[in-house]
Amino acid sequence: MALTEPTPEQTLKLFQDIEQHFPSKTLGEDKWQILAIASVAGGGHPACAADLYKYLISQPQYREPEQRKALIRRLREALVKLVSVVGVPKPLEAIFSIADIERDEDKDYSFSREKWQSGEENAKRGADWLAQIYKHNDASTAARMAAHKDFRWLSIEITYGLYLSDHSILDAVDTELVVLSGIMIQNLKTETGWHLRGTRRIGVSFDDVELIQQCIEKVATFCGLQLTRVPRVRDIEHEV
Repeated sequence: MALTEPTPEQTLKLFQDIEQHFPSKTLGEDKWQILAIASVAGGGHPACAADLYKYLISQPQYREPEQRKALIRRLREALVKLVSVVGVPKPLEAIFSIADIERDEDKDYSFSREKWQSGEENAKRGADWLAQIYKHNDASTAARMAAHKDFRWLSIEITYGLYLSDHSILDAVDTELVVLSGIMIQNLKTETGWHLRGTRRIGVSFDDVELIQQCIEKVATFCGLQLTRVPRVRDIEHEV
């Protein structure tokens, strides 16, 4: 059942459920929050990002302003990267919801892409990261874009060059959590398969990827969405 206006209690329960279900022991204690913000924003409840932020800053590891600034850099970067797979409005709505409740002493004014430039270096970085995710499959994907070169350019220069290959704030696993969550929550079959496979290729175990998918499914249920088209990790494992 769709939750048009989820209550704070329902939202808190969702985040606690994800936190408990996520494979934090193997992937890291701060990674579940990246999945949570990407999938809840991409799933149509971007204002719940504020509830996630409030829940996180209530925890002892985010007691001090500098800790909260480090946290917001990660959450903000997840939303910036989410733009590449869901567009601008939902991530923007999510960051606005957090901005509305941030304390002045917790605000982080850093600008991650202040010195970003297009060009050869950007294209190489984008192509290198894309190659890690797609490996030998990239040739066939590129061939499908041969008559639609704008999309190949977008993939290398913008999606991967500008957004996804920048690992200065979020690492490789964080980045794939954003992408997989943002794509899967849209019930997209082909691209979900690519990024289940890509997540395996960067070293996340079969069992952990299955748990990640289950967490995204919890968010989908919360958002009133049905993920009827997406494969599971067992369906793409032979491609890894």
